[in-house]
Amino acid sequence: MKTPVIGITAFCDCEHNKKYTKIRCSYINAVYRAGGTPIIIPPFDSNKQLKEYINLVDALVLSGGEDIDPASYGEDNVIELKNINPDRDKWEISLFMEAYKAEIPILGICRGMQLINVSLGGSLYQDLEQQLNCEFSHVPLNSKKRKNLEYVNHKVNILKDTRLNKILGANHLDVNSHHHQAIKEVAESLNISAKSECGIIEAVENKADTFLMGVQWHPEDLIDNSSYFMNLFAELIKAARNK
Repeated sequence: MKTPVIGITAFCDCEHNKKYTKIRCSYINAVYRAGGTPIIIPPFDSNKQLKEYINLVDALVLSGGEDIDPASYGEDNVIELKNINPDRDKWEISLFMEAYKAEIPILGICRGMQLINVSLGGSLYQDLEQQLNCEFSHVPLNSKKRKNLEYVNHKVNILKDTRLNKILGANHLDVNSHHHQAIKEVAESLNISAKSECGIIEAVENKADTFLMGVQWHPEDLIDNSSYFMNLFAELIKAARNK
């Protein structure tokens, strides 16, 4: 049986006056250990490459990264944003929509989940601390903990009878957390499948039968902590085999 090819979105960054295509190794490792063949999808400005990548892959992982430009969901920058990359937003929204129309399995992680929601007509809180009253920060305040991507920051509650609930086999999880934005208005075609203790949306999934899920935490950094997190990637690979 052919090993499913899983595309993982990357981004461009500049170091020492040179540009590099980047993606953290943990995404690649999680896909490989779940039984997929990972390939990196760099950002382009051509729809030709976009369609060629969708024809090449059996599933798609939308990775984390910068804040999404509020213009993507029809808002002005009312809050000081960390970093935005409109070119990446445009490319990844187009890539996602092509994958969505092709009904290939899609998993969005952190920014990736937010991008799914925005692409389908939802919106975001631009900054949780200023726009939403939450009892704790979703970014570790201690600089050492911020650098430790495996640091578990808070609990999430998995909604019963959701697809995520069935995949994880759990009602509650301790997760890492590295974000200051989150879903505000959920796209009409999505269901909420998990929330934090203070009510922030932590996971969404497709209302239709096709595999489309997004999680706000970073399961790729927690696969050695618990089998729950590997289950997400294993289910993505399973869906890719069966598509």
